[in-house]
Amino acid sequence: MYNVILHILKKVNNLIYEAVKYLRHGDIVAAPTDTVYGLFGDATNDNAIKKIYAVKGRPSYNPLIVHVGNIKMAETIAEFNNESENIANYFWNIVKKPLTIVLKLTNNNISKYVTSGLQTVALRCPYNKIAIDLISEFNGPLAAPSANTSNKISPTSYSMVKNDIGNKIPLILDGGECNIGIESTIIDLTKKPYIILRPGGVSKEDIEEFLHTNVLFNNNNENNTIIAPGMMKKHYSPNLPLRINAKEPNTGEAFIAFGNTNIKYDANLSVNSDLYEAARNLFYTLSKLDDPRKYIGIAIMPIPNVGIGVGINDRIKRASYKY
Repeated sequence: MYNVILHILKKVNNLIYEAVKYLRHGDIVAAPTDTVYGLFGDATNDNAIKKIYAVKGRPSYNPLIVHVGNIKMAETIAEFNNESENIANYFWNIVKKPLTIVLKLTNNNISKYVTSGLQTVALRCPYNKIAIDLISEFNGPLAAPSANTSNKISPTSYSMVKNDIGNKIPLILDGGECNIGIESTIIDLTKKPYIILRPGGVSKEDIEEFLHTNVLFNNNNENNTIIAPGMMKKHYSPNLPLRINAKEPNTGEAFIAFGNTNIKYDANLSVNSDLYEAARNLFYTLSKLDDPRKYIGIAIMPIPNVGIGVGINDRIKRASYKY
């Protein structure tokens, strides 16, 4: 067993070295993070960032998150004060939860395409060994949106990435299924009161408990400037229409349940009503049921809008949005 583990670790390390070669030549690769699989590129290389946008079909006004290996690297990119440093240290190093912080950009080497020309930058440190090893071996910041076609379901496994954009990129690092399953929470720390721009894997309550003060949710509308990922009205969407807060399925719909229920379902995000389990299962379940040969649509039961459930509801609301 020990030799098998060593073999696996050696294979992973070799793939990381291979991935870094691509990154240093301005190419892009996919790899797991703690939340979803990311599409990684050198945050200082305009051509690499352009490739990310092209592969995803992502609009250029939708900025990217810069992934760093530690706070020291982050401090070479953005303006920190004592409180923002403490926030980063607590969520990145102590509790190891996925919080992205938006700060004033100070590093002119970061590609303007990463920030969509804004004077702010979104930063996070992923709690995932492959992602951290990739950043460490590259020895620099890496931009990484989710590794999928823009506005489509975010990938939480190697196969989801391969089936979507596998023919468009040179390498996908396989790290199994992601632990959290929905993207990071994004908070704007450039002014007070702090504003959560996107709910995600860290709850509002978690942040307020640490800060001992209230933070706000961004109530964006279509006229708001996009200043962080995940703020577009339509996002995370299956090809089939998604109906949320459904009590039961309509004829021809796939039905996603939550909790113990007598209603017949095609998938259950968590029989035990565990919101963290539901978050881990959400994107995989949507992807699995997104089959027009079997269904005319997908319906999903109400999800409690508390804790990480706020992030889940944000995802399914945007996934169900109709222009």
